[in-house]
Amino acid sequence: MSEWPPISEPELLDRLAMDDRQYEEFFQTLAAAVSPRSYEVADLERAVGYPWARPAGSYRLTNADIEALEDLTAVERERVIAQFTSEAGGRLPLLAIGSNGAPETLERKFAHFPGESDREVLALTGRLYDFDVGAAAQPTLYGSMPATLFSSPGTEVCATVLWVTSNQFTQLAWSELSYRLGKLRTRFDVDEGGTSFDEVLVFVSRFGAFCVDGRPVALAAIPASGRTAEALTQEQLLDAAAALAIGPAANAETLVRAIYEDMSEIVPKVAATVRKASAPFASERWTPFSPA
Repeated sequence: MSEWPPISEPELLDRLAMDDRQYEEFFQTLAAAVSPRSYEVADLERAVGYPWARPAGSYRLTNADIEALEDLTAVERERVIAQFTSEAGGRLPLLAIGSNGAPETLERKFAHFPGESDREVLALTGRLYDFDVGAAAQPTLYGSMPATLFSSPGTEVCATVLWVTSNQFTQLAWSELSYRLGKLRTRFDVDEGGTSFDEVLVFVSRFGAFCVDGRPVALAAIPASGRTAEALTQEQLLDAAAALAIGPAANAETLVRAIYEDMSEIVPKVAATVRKASAPFASERWTPFSPA
């Protein structure tokens, strides 16, 4: 993967090119524009359910179904992998560490495309080496602490490589609002078929990985071996963030409710507390995207 993905939309390029100060101003403007929303118990359930259900192994998402690769014969599996990963196919390897690994997320983001190939995707599940999956130090509009990477030598964390079309990639780049784009050079072994990669595209949070007691914490919902970081559930992460941003008596429900009912008020509190308790992403294996 020698070239960057083709991105032709000026507004998207402008956002990806923002430095930290420019992005903070942009984000504050967006937060101020979010109207109050009614909060329901189901909103908390959705927030703590992140990163949502996904098959245990690799799969192909089509218009009609979710097809598990382990259900295919070895020959069929090799054919499918070759079809999506060949250079002639023009697809791009994009690492999914959170909700983008869930079929329901991909279906929602790709369903509007008129072309069938833009509604199909191959999701190869495997192990990413020397990194772990933590929580970004900024809750989403729906209340979850979303996934982001942090360096963790010796860790093998479960992740998914999506083989996406240019249109799918652009759609995902738009949706990863608070993330930077880059290339990551490290080993990724696919669970089925013996396939491996040594470079993938990936989005990492501009706000860094949320820390507890000065160290990044991992998402307990994401399996890993050789993990050295403390692993917390989504509810525990939200409890910790709520205590920092709102006060010691606050919990996950308090924070999610505040996000729904007054986003413009809670964002500055999160910025002054939760984002201060974060570790910026840094790795010699990472090359940030440069629109220039």
